Amino acid sequence: MAFGNPFSRDREGTQRNIMGYKIATILSFLLNLVFTVMYSLHAPAKNHKHTHWNHTIYGLQDHDYTAFSPSYVFVSIYWVTLFILQIGYIWHLFSDNAANVKAAASVGSHFIAFNLLQFAWVHLWTRSHWWFSELMLVLNWTNLVALYLRHPKSPRWVHLPAVAMPLVWVEFAIFWNGAVMVHCSSLACRILANIAIWNFLVFAAFFLLVFKDYQVGLATSFLLAGLGVGQFATKIFALQWIFAFTIMGVVFISSLLIAVPSIFGKEESSDAVVDRERAPLLEDA
Repeated sequence: MAFGNPFSRDREGTQRNIMGYKIATILSFLLNLVFTVMYSLHAPAKNHKHTHWNHTIYGLQDHDYTAFSPSYVFVSIYWVTLFILQIGYIWHLFSDNAANVKAAASVGSHFIAFNLLQFAWVHLWTRSHWWFSELMLVLNWTNLVALYLRHPKSPRWVHLPAVAMPLVWVEFAIFWNGAVMVHCSSLACRILANIAIWNFLVFAAFFLLVFKDYQVGLATSFLLAGLGVGQFATKIFALQWIFAFTIMGVVFISSLLIAVPSIFGKEESSDAVVDRERAPLLEDA
């Protein structure tokens, strides 16, 4: 009696829906891109029926500057880089290489969900609906963690723009949005923020130690550098920027220690290890 291979996955559904992934991916990406750029430059139109304050994405700098408010220059650089890399990811959906198309499509549904939830966050954030915008971030975090656990070893050109950088951004934005949501500017709240900031060290360390994911580490260190610059520019005599730069340095150096041997091929790829471990089982199947 023949038994199916328990290590194989049915990808026929994904292959049948390639065209749908292409269309939905492009539309969701453009939706996120256009409104992010638009609301970075201009605040949403004022609705006189509502009392909420409308502002640009970076318009809170002089109003609700909290212990997690970053340098908007760093955030802008991060997003410009992410958008460029995501264009490269989308391009692979149209590649003549079937393996590249399959790799890109395998994360397609989560990538589309990320764009839609990020689009929703931009709309809610710029209209000062901070509780609902925080909810969008939590949902997006859940979406991206599920994506990561399903595809922890995607090719670099998929992993960085579709998994690592979006996940790091959402992790950071949860704290930024949350601090604005509770108006974290008092001394007591800043003390709590001095403790909460160490979450980023735990977050990065988890992915560095468990998955050896230096891409998450480097992205985290960049945003922490932006947080340090943003805090230093507003409160020189404070601990938050010191902690931010300390965590940034530790995570950055740790990421380099993993990245250098990985990039130059001094350690065996995880996929090769998995394939070798599965080989005896596949032969017996």
